[in-house]
Amino acid sequence: MIRLIRLLRCFARRLLILSALTALFIPHAFADLLVGGGGEQIYRYDDRTGKFLGILIPRGSGGLNNVQGITVGPDRKLYMSSFGTREVLRFDGHTVQVFIPPGTGGMGAPNDVAFGPDGNLYVADGFFGTNSILRFNGESGAFIDVFASGGGLQQPNRMTFGPTGDLYVGNAWTSDVLRFHGDTGLPFPAPGQSGAIFVPGSFGPYNVELAVSSDSILAVTNGAVPGLRYYDAQTGALLRTPAPDLTNVSDMRFGPGGDLYLTIYASASVLRFEPTTGVFLGEFVPAASGGLNRAISLTFTCPEGRPADRARHCPPLKHTNGSGAAHPESDEGWGAGDKPMLRLPF
Repeated sequence: MIRLIRLLRCFARRLLILSALTALFIPHAFADLLVGGGGEQIYRYDDRTGKFLGILIPRGSGGLNNVQGITVGPDRKLYMSSFGTREVLRFDGHTVQVFIPPGTGGMGAPNDVAFGPDGNLYVADGFFGTNSILRFNGESGAFIDVFASGGGLQQPNRMTFGPTGDLYVGNAWTSDVLRFHGDTGLPFPAPGQSGAIFVPGSFGPYNVELAVSSDSILAVTNGAVPGLRYYDAQTGALLRTPAPDLTNVSDMRFGPGGDLYLTIYASASVLRFEPTTGVFLGEFVPAASGGLNRAISLTFTCPEGRPADRARHCPPLKHTNGSGAAHPESDEGWGAGDKPMLRLPF
C-alpha cells in the first residue's frame, strides 16, 4: 500500500510538471476579436479559435445605437461610432461614455472611426453632416479640422490608413475607393484617375468595405457587385479576385497574424482569407455564435510594439527605451511574434 501511494505521488508530480511545460508552449491569444452585432452590442471572441468569450458591451450601454465602426485607441480603450445617436463613444472597460458629442465640428451621423499615424481620431462623416473626413484630438476629442473633402468624396462609409500613412476611403455614393495624402488630406488618385479616385466603382450608392495589409494589399468588397478583390495599394492595379461570388460583407480587417477577416451581415459570421493569395481559410466565427446578430463591424485588440508588422487596424503606438522617454517604433530586439501583448483593460 505504501509503495502504491509513493507511485501515485510520483505520477502526480510528473503530471504537474508535464502540464506546466505544455502551458509554456501553448500560444497565447495575440489579440481578442471584437464584433459589433445588431448595432447595439459588442461581442468578444478568441483570436486563435473564434470561440465566443462573452458579451463585452451589453445592448444599449451608454446610449449605444447602430454602431457602424469600432477601433482600439493608443490608450487601449474602445472607440465606437454610434450612428443612431450621432456620437463617438468610448469604452474604458467599465463604462461607455461620450467622447465626441453630436454636432461637434459639424459631425452628422458617423460611419467609421480610425486612429491615424499622428495619434488623432478620424471620423467618416457620411450622413447628415459634412460629407468629409473629420479629425479630432485623440486624447480629448476636441475638433481639429476637416481633414479630407472633395475629390469626389460623398458619403464615406469605411476608411483605413495604409502602411505609408495615406488614407483610403470607401465612398458609398459612387462605390469608389478614394485615397488622400496622409500628411495633407489632399486627393491622391491612382495613376490615370481623377480627383481622389483610387479604385473606380461600378455604380452606386453601395457600401464599400476595405482593408490594407502591411504588405500593401488593398482588399475591397463593393455592395454593387459580388466579389472580394485584392489590389496593389500603391498603384490601384487589380491583383486577383479571391472570392468572386462573395456578398453581404459589412466590414473587414487584416488581423494580428496577417489573415483577412470579414464580417458577413446576414449570417452573422466571420470569414477568414489568406492575406496574399486570398485562399479561403474557412468560417472563423460560426453563424450566430454567442447569439451574434447582424454582424456590422469588427476589430482586434492590439499588440504592443510596432503594429504595422501584423495589424493594420491598430493605431501607431510609442514605447519607451527604459528611461521613460518615448522613442520611434523599432523592431530591434524583438523576435518574430514575441512582442508582449498590449491587452485592453477589461
